[in-house]
Amino acid sequence: FFTNSVNASIAYGIAYPFGVIGVILFVKLLPKIMRVNLDQEARRLEIERRGQFPELGTCIYRVTNASVFNRSLMQINARAMTGAVISRLKHKDEISIPTAHTVLHEGDYIQAVGSEESLNQLSVLIGEREEGELPLDKTQEIESLLLTKKDMINKQLGDLNLQKNFGCTVTRVRRSGIDLSPSPDLALKFGDKLMVVGEKEGIKGVARLLGNNAKKLSDTDFFPIAMGIVLGVLFGKLNISFSDTLSFSPGLTGGVLMVALVLSAVGKTGPIIWSMSGPANQLLRQLGLLLFLAEVGTSAGKNLVATFQESGLLMFGVGAAITVVPMLVAVIVGRLVFKINILDLLGTITGGMTSTPGLAAADSMVDSNIPSVAYATVYPIAMVFLILFIQVISSAVY
Repeated sequence: FFTNSVNASIAYGIAYPFGVIGVILFVKLLPKIMRVNLDQEARRLEIERRGQFPELGTCIYRVTNASVFNRSLMQINARAMTGAVISRLKHKDEISIPTAHTVLHEGDYIQAVGSEESLNQLSVLIGEREEGELPLDKTQEIESLLLTKKDMINKQLGDLNLQKNFGCTVTRVRRSGIDLSPSPDLALKFGDKLMVVGEKEGIKGVARLLGNNAKKLSDTDFFPIAMGIVLGVLFGKLNISFSDTLSFSPGLTGGVLMVALVLSAVGKTGPIIWSMSGPANQLLRQLGLLLFLAEVGTSAGKNLVATFQESGLLMFGVGAAITVVPMLVAVIVGRLVFKINILDLLGTITGGMTSTPGLAAADSMVDSNIPSVAYATVYPIAMVFLILFIQVISSAVY
């Protein structure tokens, strides 16, 4: 966008080293300056945030409430009223997997899975709560199954009707390290881990339905990646005019970024899953950074010495100020005004500076993904505004 792109590349090459090193040093020194133990803070935040998703537990009940005697689970509406999932029933000496039409009798035992609150509510509805578990029959199993079949993604759990079709019950769904209550309206995602209890043959049928192929979690399908890049390049070529002198084009980086955000939100289009494995993501990130730095160095190298001798110290100083001042402002405003914790703050700063090396430095300091989540939230906005402001400045100057 500038009249002399070579000079812009040279200036970038001069300012960029401190832009990288400065962010890394800032991230490394900030916890020490603020005297915060990152590991303790990470544990505290993990416990606090997991509290938003109640931990699921298991217990058994003796049916002693006369109001539910000789009534079916469908009639008492236990799932909707309490939120707990009844996974097993013992009538006399027989243990079975209950269905909606299973009738409760006085003295029966049931086993349920749910949050502490839902289990307490079920106790009020059913009867005496006891600790322990009901053993499985020889023909019954409990197994953890992975959702890896494309056709099942975004389907609601209730639509699968596993109890009717396979005689199985889902007791919990584990996603990103968190146990979710298996409500009928829960939309399933690729990689979900479903805890299923039922007859052995029924569980095999559910496994075939869900896919249950751990290898697919690490496999990389390059078609969605290539398609996303092509769509991003095409979108980046769009030119939006606000006036005769001001126009905006997302550019190559902005176009790919915006398309990636949209496709990630969509998740799946027909047979195409808009996601990639963690190792593939890391490889492309490092490769992209390597090629980017190589291009910058190649463009700026031939005139770098002469330019640095002429005005290099000035460019370096301006670049250092542009790097340090926004981070200091972010720390002051984030901590004093918005009370942001240190881990979110590290991710926010590195994302706002669009600094992947800075994020790597933050990740190396603590065994938590909190900085990465904050980085991923802030980075797209920062990159879009960076592209927009560059074009606004270039239009105003030239």
